[in-house]
Amino acid sequence: MRHFALIFFLSFVTLSHAQSRAAPGPEFQRLVILKIDGLNQDLLYRTIQQQDPTTGRSRLPWFARIFQDEGVVFRNFYVRGISLSAPSWSMLDTGRHAVIRGNVEYDRYTGQVYDYLNFFPFYVGYARNRAVDMPGVEVLDRAGIPLISDRFQFDQVLQGFQLFQRGVAWTTLKDALVRTFSGKALWSGLESAAPISLSSSLSKQLESVLERGLRGPNFLYLDFFTGEADHEGHATSNPEALFHVLAELDALVGRVWTAIQESPLAKQTLLVVVSDHGMNNVPGILSQTFSLPDVFNSPDGGAHHVVTDREQLSDYKLKGINPLVHRVITPSTGSLYLQGQSSSYPTAWLDIDGNERAAVHLRDSDLNKLHILLIQLARPDLNGALRKAAARSLSETIDRHRKQWNSVVEQFSVELAALDDAIAQRRELVHTLPRKATSEQRDLGEDKATRRLRRELDEWQDERAAYQQYLSRLKSLLAFVPDPVRPFTGKIPTLVSERSLGERNSVADLEHYIVGPSAAGLVLGQSGELDDAASFRYVNYLRLLSAQRAVNNPQPQLSSRPIDFIATALPGRVYWLYGDEESQLLIFNAAGELRLEPARHLTQDAAGQLHWVKQQWRSGLPLQMFEDPALQLPAGLDRRQWLSAWHTEREWFSAVHFCRYSNGVIGIAEELSPVAPNVPGPPGATAILCRYEQRRRELVQPDFHVFAADHWNFNVRFPNPGGNHGSFLRISTHSVWMMAGDGLLPRQIDTPYDSLNFASTLLNLVGHKPPMPERVVPLAR
Repeated sequence: MRHFALIFFLSFVTLSHAQSRAAPGPEFQRLVILKIDGLNQDLLYRTIQQQDPTTGRSRLPWFARIFQDEGVVFRNFYVRGISLSAPSWSMLDTGRHAVIRGNVEYDRYTGQVYDYLNFFPFYVGYARNRAVDMPGVEVLDRAGIPLISDRFQFDQVLQGFQLFQRGVAWTTLKDALVRTFSGKALWSGLESAAPISLSSSLSKQLESVLERGLRGPNFLYLDFFTGEADHEGHATSNPEALFHVLAELDALVGRVWTAIQESPLAKQTLLVVVSDHGMNNVPGILSQTFSLPDVFNSPDGGAHHVVTDREQLSDYKLKGINPLVHRVITPSTGSLYLQGQSSSYPTAWLDIDGNERAAVHLRDSDLNKLHILLIQLARPDLNGALRKAAARSLSETIDRHRKQWNSVVEQFSVELAALDDAIAQRRELVHTLPRKATSEQRDLGEDKATRRLRRELDEWQDERAAYQQYLSRLKSLLAFVPDPVRPFTGKIPTLVSERSLGERNSVADLEHYIVGPSAAGLVLGQSGELDDAASFRYVNYLRLLSAQRAVNNPQPQLSSRPIDFIATALPGRVYWLYGDEESQLLIFNAAGELRLEPARHLTQDAAGQLHWVKQQWRSGLPLQMFEDPALQLPAGLDRRQWLSAWHTEREWFSAVHFCRYSNGVIGIAEELSPVAPNVPGPPGATAILCRYEQRRRELVQPDFHVFAADHWNFNVRFPNPGGNHGSFLRISTHSVWMMAGDGLLPRQIDTPYDSLNFASTLLNLVGHKPPMPERVVPLAR
């Protein structure tokens, strides 16, 4: 076990490096990556083609010369999955299928928040020796998935500030703070009335560090991250404002390329520019916000106490500027049975950081039912017949879940026992480690490896306590026998866990979701049993969301329907896209092939069987492929037959990437497929601990995703008027991938590729083992 603990944190560098040394000699020795958040390939390429009337050259001369004329440009490079920063960068930085699938994720059992976009808690934790890496890196480490940079030795890596960041370059941050808040900078800001930007100062400082690193031969992996294109794209769709950002990026590319040419490894350096997603910017159109929290807060939406990761409309709330917050509860004033219990029982948890997409986690509908019945059984004035019927209904509900819950308790208990062993071994190991590192150990990164061991020990202990508490409540619920005669006098939180959602809801649950008692309270049926239909209030969330309409829509370019479609996974690797009752699409995934089937009126019966009515291909179905003129099929094929047949991913990609929803078919499959197979676990971990990590990744998956209609968004924190991303619209998924290096044959590549091709191709070019060899794009040098 001690050996496992060391391998867990050091193998990503030492093992991968050993593998790379055994590989054939590298094409390139040094890899430099410029990571540009939110830059759309169409916008960049279109601007490169524009001529500056003053110079007669491209308006972006460095991009044109380095990449268009002398390098490699991937004209059709796309986000794989939804166009969100955290999942997109995770695939780009690893070359592996996504195990992170949102910008924010919630553990359904414990309420733990994985807040991937918030840097501030990480910096604070790092300063207090409690954190070492950004949350996304910690998740990938636990899953056993290394970054591109992990293939290089610690002292060969120079990494910028970004979502998937290891450690903190405190000297760089300190210098940026000094530059930002120096007397000269403050006076300059006052004179010009311009805002003082830490981001700008930090970017300049990081660029300076990058250029210094390029001057010598020591660093073999260097990257630089900038979010300016994303920030400006959210703020405005004005072409000149966007061009200003592109011009700054062009100058940055020129400075970096010049530094590379002056370096001792100029001919051995590969320069790469990549973006994680595009942006839905269209001049003259303002992105319009629709508030999903308001829907779920409302009585019609279930009167949920709603969890988000940030304050809503934070421009107008002083507390909204607190960067350390990652869980905000918005109570419902119309709560049907949980008045005053918003902090204990929030029942709808939303990830709305996706802008054009939101992930929705709802408490298990039957936990709502049990909670309501316990409240009723605690009433001393409850009618005797009703008390007996309510007690029977509660027992029957528990019995209906008994097999599943017993399985959870049994399997999870085995996993927690294995975790206990790991904790004991880790404590012993940590006790032997030095508290202070020597300068030589710091140079080799051994101090950070030690801190990672301690950090994970703390995480294990915290999550073990939280999961054990959940299992304890679940076991109490399984053992509970309601009294059919006397009032319930126990405490509900001992049976129904606070700040917990339980298992994911089925289709039947979502179509018939219990949100509270009926206006009449509990009602007896003619047989003396509880009349469930009359005793509870229900919401069909698929119909509710698809029926939403804009009250005020001043832009004729926008649909009055702010929600495009809802997507959720069905049993058997089938994915359901719901536009409305008449417009639905099923995506079947088997043996690496996909097929589509138009449907309507999909339902699930009490036995769990799914039923739907097949329909013919027509316009207006989710993803709108049938009517899309950009669908590219082999000549002579009927599109109805082709769309309904099984095809490989490559065949789908070639056919649909020019469509309005680009590679949405593949993206849905990536986002909604089971996570567990993509979680190998860290090297050396036991099978039980690997299963434990797989379970934890499955526990953060939502009940369903809501996708916004074109130019609508769900970002109620900052209603971005420019553009947004998160959908499968081509403008949001079309990303940038360009490369330049000595001997690379200049070319414009039109074949479509996605995020999984990126890391494997780069690692292959620098002589390291690619994570997915079949994804390497062959490029002769």
